[in-house]
Amino acid sequence: MEEFGTTLEKEPISQDFLQFEAPEAQKLPKVHLVLFTQFGFSMALTLLGGMVFMLLATLVHWDTSVLTSNFPADADFETRWHMRIMLGVSHLCTFVLAGWATVRLFYQQAPLTWPDYLRIRKLPQGKTLIAALLLMLVSIPLVLFAYNINKMVPIPESWRLMEAQTAEAIKGLLQMQNLGELLGNLVIIALLPAIGEELVFRGVLQQQLMRRIANPWVVLLISAAIFSFIHFQFEGFLPRMLLGTILGWLYWRTRNFWVPAIAHFFNNGIQIVGQYLYNQKLTSVDLEQDFSIPWYLAVLSGLLVWWLMRFINKIKT
Repeated sequence: MEEFGTTLEKEPISQDFLQFEAPEAQKLPKVHLVLFTQFGFSMALTLLGGMVFMLLATLVHWDTSVLTSNFPADADFETRWHMRIMLGVSHLCTFVLAGWATVRLFYQQAPLTWPDYLRIRKLPQGKTLIAALLLMLVSIPLVLFAYNINKMVPIPESWRLMEAQTAEAIKGLLQMQNLGELLGNLVIIALLPAIGEELVFRGVLQQQLMRRIANPWVVLLISAAIFSFIHFQFEGFLPRMLLGTILGWLYWRTRNFWVPAIAHFFNNGIQIVGQYLYNQKLTSVDLEQDFSIPWYLAVLSGLLVWWLMRFINKIKT
């Protein structure tokens, strides 16, 4: 069998559209045009989503003052739902609709239609999906260790204040009193980001960069860095970039959009479910607390990540 690193070098880019003959390749859109259009759609639909939410809030007489100021960790039940709806509308517009509109605009016909471009026609093999979920699970100590390192990096006080406000808002959203709030969070905080962010950052950004940059690992790191930066949570920049790299690698190697999307949902979902169980006093583990991960556990996590990546790499897609 081929070694993991050797296989990557022999197949630098796995995108079918790079294998077209010259006349067909000329029909493909320019990379910079696709990326600028994605940015434009995201900005325009973000504004539209904000307008739609404010119109809805006005029509049903919601008090939006809390939503436009600092969202408290002890927000009441009604305010939490208002914030969830606002986030849901925002993410649906900024990522899901904007990403789909971009891909649909540029990949309507031969030589590459948008379902084939995104690779959504086939569901992943069971063993591929199970291995991908295990990969996300075993990466948790390594990701937490990266977070511990990231917190040692000094950041401006204004950024630190923004981080604290974001942390408060997340704590507020994760206050779940019943199954309805749990399901709401799974849809809004786990499912929509899993689809929307994978669509924009892996489906559009990563795939377009791979048309111009020969080294796929450079593309994975650039895409993951942009993915992490766009969250504007700089104390978590390194761990989020690490997760973005893993998700990008899953998309690149499995050639199936649903693998990173489901893995992304799984990663977000286990945190939400874990916090719900803590709120219901069914577990004593508070996932909102900082965890100090010893280096040897991070090393073990890294080895397991490497082993599972080798395993996934050998599965025929």
